[in-house]
Amino acid sequence: MTKLLCKPCAVDLAARGKTVKPVAQRCEKITCSECGRRRFGITYEVTGRATRKKEVTKK
Repeated sequence: MTKLLCKPCAVDLAARGKTVKPVAQRCEKITCSECGRRRFGITYEVTGRATRKKEVTKK
């Protein structure tokens, strides 16, 4: 889904395991859909899964 996010919220969602990709390249004054603050931000495509790296198990 697309969301208007500020940079700190986009970084936080990525840290929690969501896949966050920027859609728009122009930074504008928006109301962040995550924290509700009025900040500068852009539109991001947020999906529920993170891309996982293949884990190597040691024996």
